[in-house]
Amino acid sequence: MKLYEKIRKIRNDLGLTLQDVYNRGVAVFGGENALSYKTLQRIEKGQIAKFSSVLKICYALGVPLEKMIKDTDLEHRLVIRKKERLDEYTYNEKVHASVISSPNRSFLALELILEPSGITAVEQSPTDGKYEKWIYVVEGALTCILGGEKFVLYSKDTISFDSTVPHSFENKGKKKCICTIIINPKHF
Repeated sequence: MKLYEKIRKIRNDLGLTLQDVYNRGVAVFGGENALSYKTLQRIEKGQIAKFSSVLKICYALGVPLEKMIKDTDLEHRLVIRKKERLDEYTYNEKVHASVISSPNRSFLALELILEPSGITAVEQSPTDGKYEKWIYVVEGALTCILGGEKFVLYSKDTISFDSTVPHSFENKGKKKCICTIIINPKHF
């Protein structure tokens, strides 16, 4: 079953209209942060939904994400086209990331793009478990600062590390840097 079919089925099973779902979303998230009525319509017609939109729909319907994903195409496999990425995160005007993995996987995969002189804030995974990051530089050069040590990676270089160590990334080059990052287990 496609995700949009599951959303429609759950909504119908609950006896709710799209307007009801929209109103519930406004009640939970406020008018400015709720999904628009038109967005809800588009999602139910089969347009890909950002992961953050799926979460908002889950809240509006009062359904756990696990139940929403169960028995859908997201449960076993998901092809994510470049123009249909599920979610994005902007660090600042020179650094942004896109989620490129299915939300139902145990890992999180990101495409990280750093413009020249782009730098991320210091990150650190929770210290209550074993967290790892693996980075593959697709193009450009990436400076990884890991607990005070610096590693410069170039196209096709990789690095993996314990991500409970404070770390940040920087593009000191003159060209855009594109990397793939895998975080295991996933966390936000």
